[in-house]
Amino acid sequence: MVTKIKSSDVNRLGRITGRRVTGSKGKTASKTTSSDRRDDVAVSRISRTINIADEVAHSAPNIRAAIVAPIREAIANGEYQVDSVAVADKILRQVLLERRKVM
Repeated sequence: MVTKIKSSDVNRLGRITGRRVTGSKGKTASKTTSSDRRDDVAVSRISRTINIADEVAHSAPNIRAAIVAPIREAIANGEYQVDSVAVADKILRQVLLERRKVM
């Protein structure tokens, strides 16, 4: 199968593939050796930020004992009360904030 390459940068394609490539005007890219190849990697700022956040999240303890212990004790004693109005209020506020971000 023969594929016609429209790009005039045949040498770059030869460097990428490591093969001899002939362009539409008969130009031939020379075969590159493994010592001539160079891989470039660019990492965006967002990617670096996500990586840092991931490292912080993995280094944090899974359970914050100081916060969980009193709640666990209150549940065990049957004293834990959920403020349904406060929960509903927080849910609605979050939904409204997310809608503002979309608009």
